Amino acid sequence: MRDVVFEWYIPYVPNRREMLLKALFLSAAAVLLFDVLFFAAGLWPLALGFAAAGFFYGRSLRYEYEYVYVNGDFDISKIIRKEKRKDVYHVNRPDMETFVRGRMQAEGKKIRDFTSGRPGAEVYTIQAKGELVFIEPSEEFVEEMRKYYHG
Repeated sequence: MRDVVFEWYIPYVPNRREMLLKALFLSAAAVLLFDVLFFAAGLWPLALGFAAAGFFYGRSLRYEYEYVYVNGDFDISKIIRKEKRKDVYHVNRPDMETFVRGRMQAEGKKIRDFTSGRPGAEVYTIQAKGELVFIEPSEEFVEEMRKYYHG
């Protein structure tokens, strides 16, 4: 019997709002640091607070998703800063109700988005266990799913 194994990674791309928020934190820290050095020394805790918030918020945006498909078992893991791995989703192929291109409408179902956030990225929807799961599959995975789903 032939084993079917696919593994691919999708790095997350922060959207404009997230990048703007990070820039605001770091800009506020820089302005307050300047004020601390030349005008109001009492503002140093606030400057450090904004710097820490910008640093940790920026670190929280560095992650990627790892998709692994092995003989009908599909797992998604979130890899945070290339250090920590967290398993976030698992489904067996027989439990998948549909596999279609694009983002399906929610219609009261729970939505789980494991995509990169890149504009124009090709997104597919898996409907399973009463949830809609958005992924960015590899071509090999799409070909494998076409054997079972016509969407």
